[in-house]
Amino acid sequence: MAANTVGHKQTDHLRTMGLVETAADFAIHNLAPGGNFIAKVLAGGTDTDLLALLKQHFTTVKHAKPPASRKDSSEWYVIAQGLQG
Repeated sequence: MAANTVGHKQTDHLRTMGLVETAADFAIHNLAPGGNFIAKVLAGGTDTDLLALLKQHFTTVKHAKPPASRKDSSEWYVIAQGLQG
């Protein structure tokens, strides 16, 4: 999934985070215990709420910015492993 971007940083962040939070909720309610969730996130303020949600439901939550990502890009990835049953 990807939100339509408009070039306005805050709007793009909120649209992306809305989709990621929906996907995280779906994963929490539908993955088998031990399942994993990965998403591309745009930094911008509400990403800490997402991390807190994932930490409540997964045993390990990490975030990473791949070397291939531009340094000025606000994108990063969240990796949540081990859905708690």
